[in-house]
Amino acid sequence: MKKIFFTTAFLSFIIFLGAQTNAYLLGFKSRDNSISNIQNIEEEYSIRLPIVSFIFDPYGDAVIDTIKKIPTTLGLDRIYHISLSPNSFSAQQVADGLFDKQYKQFFALIKSGDVKVIFRTMHEFNGWRYPRSSKPTAFKKARIHVRNLSREAGLTQQDILFDFSLNARDLPAKNGNPAQTATFIQCTQAAKAKLKCPTFEDYYPGDKYVDLMGVTFYNRWKGNSNRRRGTPRDIVNAKWWNTLDRMKTFNKPIFVDEVGTTAVNYEWAYSFQKSLEVYKNTYDLKNTRLLQLRDFLKSEPKILWANYFNVDLTNGLQNRTLGELDRSVIDLASNKFYNGIMDVINAGEKIEKNSSNLLNLFGIRYVNLSGAKLFVPSQYLKPVQDLYKGIMANTSSSSAQLAAIQSLQDQWIQKLYKRFTAKDATAIADILRKVLEMQKSTKK
Repeated sequence: MKKIFFTTAFLSFIIFLGAQTNAYLLGFKSRDNSISNIQNIEEEYSIRLPIVSFIFDPYGDAVIDTIKKIPTTLGLDRIYHISLSPNSFSAQQVADGLFDKQYKQFFALIKSGDVKVIFRTMHEFNGWRYPRSSKPTAFKKARIHVRNLSREAGLTQQDILFDFSLNARDLPAKNGNPAQTATFIQCTQAAKAKLKCPTFEDYYPGDKYVDLMGVTFYNRWKGNSNRRRGTPRDIVNAKWWNTLDRMKTFNKPIFVDEVGTTAVNYEWAYSFQKSLEVYKNTYDLKNTRLLQLRDFLKSEPKILWANYFNVDLTNGLQNRTLGELDRSVIDLASNKFYNGIMDVINAGEKIEKNSSNLLNLFGIRYVNLSGAKLFVPSQYLKPVQDLYKGIMANTSSSSAQLAAIQSLQDQWIQKLYKRFTAKDATAIADILRKVLEMQKSTKK
């Protein structure tokens, strides 16, 4: 009997340990949506972010220019978490095609740049602020329409993943009329039947149109008001809401799209001067919250990725911006650095590992061919590696290498790898050419 108990206890202990060591990827939101902000952080602190996040709202020429530069500046060997908001359009207007021009242009840029994107559009729909919110039926039509546009542009799951990105609490606008100043309903699970208010489940367009579940949540202390919040679990799975538990029922991997914490808290009533004093002199509060975030991510196997909202639009609490707090952890503008973020980064997974859950979801693998770092479709990994090795061993000049690739495409790929079609052969040859182009560019 004791032996059985010991075995059961030991197995339970092992299972517990496994639950505490989830491998996650951590990314950063660029402070000002610029490429240079990410580059400067990585250079200054000798880190490499596996995920980089941009929020493009509104969409315009500057956004287009940034997306075009991403492949050659930040590279093809990381994932881009991109939020594209349809500006002031409602969900019904999106479904009717009023934002199609922008979506189509964005999808074309992703296709031509060959970047891998987690696509977040019309996010936080279950809140009250945005024109796209509080209308579940129209929202589902819009999401289906946008995903169909991506497929018409030639994008597949190996290029783009669709993120169903919700707010941690269901707060629809009263009477279904969203606005920044609208009155909202606290649509808890207990209140839903009585109030007949929509929760995030009502917006779900179907498994075909959702690749992962996303969620936004912040810890708000006294950066600009008397708000109080708790640990990550307290916030995202709060009593009466149980948002995280409900998300898990969809059996989709989970991405924390935005997470952050303020550095300011104290016992007495809010005072701007006191908040400023605490912000300038205290680091332990935010570092403690960062370690709580690390432990939370490690303990949740369904949460595979997180994106830290490394933004402080208050500019060190000098600007009293509506709704914004001192969320940043590495802020080159204000020279603030919270070393707890390094614990969060170091506890995460490196994207170079082929076992990365995110790469598996895309159906891609990481390769480093003599300094050319990029992702390739999983089914092409071995032929790309084998053929590259053979080309390099038997040719020396760039022209000879390109000729060898053309010969392989025309004559040999389908014979060497009989499962491949002519379309596959073209795709493999194109990858090899891209590798040579990247190496040539690096040598300049």
